[in-house]
Amino acid sequence: MARPGKPGGPAVSVVVCAYTLRRWDETRAAVASLTGQTRPPREILLVVDHNPELAARARAGLPGVRVLDNDGPRGLSGARNTGVAAARGEIVAFLDDDAEAAPDWLERLTGPYTSPEIVAVGGAARPRWPAGSGRPGWLSATGVLDWVIGCSYTGLPTTLAEVRNVMGCAMSFRRSVFDRVGGFSTAVGRLGTLPLGCEETELCIRARQRIPGARILFEPRAVVDHHVSPDRLRWSYLRRRSWAEGVSKAAVSGLAGSGAALSTERHYVRAVIPAALRHDLARACGGHAAGIAGIATAVLTTSAGYLSGSVRRRRPPAGAATGKSGEARPPPESWTPRVSVVVPTARHHDGVHRCVKSLLGTGYPDLEILVVDNRPGAEDTADLRELATADRRTRYLAEPRPGVSRARNTGLAGATGELVAFVDDDIEVDPAWLASLVAELADTRVDCATSLLLPRFADTAAQRKFEQLKGFGQGPRRRTFGPESARDDPLYPFAPGRFGPGGCALWRRSAARSLGGFDPLLGPGTATRAGEDLDLFLRLAVAGGSIVYTPRAVAWHEHGAEWAQLRDRLRAYGTGLSAMFVRHLLRRPGDAPKVAAMAAKRLRRVLITGPPGRGEAGRTDPSLVLDHLSGLVRGPFALARSARAARRGPKRGGR
Repeated sequence: MARPGKPGGPAVSVVVCAYTLRRWDETRAAVASLTGQTRPPREILLVVDHNPELAARARAGLPGVRVLDNDGPRGLSGARNTGVAAARGEIVAFLDDDAEAAPDWLERLTGPYTSPEIVAVGGAARPRWPAGSGRPGWLSATGVLDWVIGCSYTGLPTTLAEVRNVMGCAMSFRRSVFDRVGGFSTAVGRLGTLPLGCEETELCIRARQRIPGARILFEPRAVVDHHVSPDRLRWSYLRRRSWAEGVSKAAVSGLAGSGAALSTERHYVRAVIPAALRHDLARACGGHAAGIAGIATAVLTTSAGYLSGSVRRRRPPAGAATGKSGEARPPPESWTPRVSVVVPTARHHDGVHRCVKSLLGTGYPDLEILVVDNRPGAEDTADLRELATADRRTRYLAEPRPGVSRARNTGLAGATGELVAFVDDDIEVDPAWLASLVAELADTRVDCATSLLLPRFADTAAQRKFEQLKGFGQGPRRRTFGPESARDDPLYPFAPGRFGPGGCALWRRSAARSLGGFDPLLGPGTATRAGEDLDLFLRLAVAGGSIVYTPRAVAWHEHGAEWAQLRDRLRAYGTGLSAMFVRHLLRRPGDAPKVAAMAAKRLRRVLITGPPGRGEAGRTDPSLVLDHLSGLVRGPFALARSARAARRGPKRGGR
């Protein structure tokens, strides 16, 4: 599909990074726009960010394109670095998967490379609005906020000129830049649909700092059309994108220094923003009032995000916390105890293969993975045994009694590590996930550490609704929970969901065993369907234990793609939650007043705002509220059925 560049000009590799099937049509259009360039690229590389289904479709549907799987950390930075490593051209250009290049884009973009000191050239992006839509009122007609939707904005040069950094959706670098200063930083940059960014800004600053005489140019005639998705036309996206921009700028400031990181922004705020406000104020009666509000919202929210990111950056990192005697916590590499990871599974689908692969990819030096088969004897058990024996760090265990709690307890009993992680088979972990959690447990006061769990995909409406209502992430701030937490919250610890997800948590083995492991009457595979991880958190907190939630440890969960799956999950979580609290009161009836107060508070919130979670989407989905409430009602009866089944003895089955 791609042809050699023009004679005498530099050979160009074009990298397109994609992560979701939802943009398949846009991705095909992006690739097609590269095939008719007046200066054809030497090659087109499509890097797929940890999405095997998308990669398979691209290999079948885009002949002549080199399709690569991101072999680095999940996210845009890792995908771009994979493309750079494979590129053969002297110049490496980048086009977003939702952008289409003008026919002369590459010719314009590569034309300025006339001397060695030109290390990068960026182009312009103009918005292509969704069908039937146009520029929203809050997006000032001056174009000053077009960066929010990923396009060129007022204040950029109108002719070829030197700039601090290029724009990510339409940019190019000399291949030698990456050899000299490294690739895109994975400490910043977009992750799936999360609107973080600034990885190209940080790279440009680093190049100028480390390469004497380096120059970066902006060529406004190198144009791409950037598709604006409907979700970017909402006020909520403006706030979310502005906050993320501030957080990203704070991260870049930490890497490159605030002087370099904010030089362009200072001019933007001092000169460009006032001019745009004057324009909109003069026309406020003509419908420009929303533009004024949009500018104010963007500036204030970006500033707040920057301040928040700066405060977090200045806090001592997780690895700098102190132990009981006040000594500095050792960094991860200086304390590497043996870790056992228990992966229970009864479905034997592709997810467990991805899960185990991601765990092996952490590169932790003393690791064992225990794959616990909760449906031994099934026709695909042989495949599971093969998976568990493919690497010397993995072992196969069988637990014929149904239930994830029993499977986890079997893994806990067989674990040889000082620390034991429990990871569900529909979860993948980041390469730094395990080291980040181990660093927390270097503090001997900590019994358990939980992580930030993000959606693996958010392609369907049901997946996005699940993340909105029941997302597992507890935010970007590290939090600690212990006996002292009761001073700030009289209902502590009777909201165990705040501790983080139990499906990708690391425990001190002695703590988990002292509690007796997971309750076999609770969890998937039993009538209660959920609640086993919250129950163990609750028992630990009641016993005076300590839990740390750290967003530095990142993992991804496979949300169900269909509405039926979402509704079933809400019922299951409601059932497990009430069953868990009934089970707790059978052990500790004296806690009834606190549990009742918590239940009343939770019920009031559900009735007002919908199922527990972020946002107020439940108000527009009363059926989802009923699903969750019906699960809460079923919980005590489900616990009774689970207890009867346990008394009858083991019964083979799956969860």
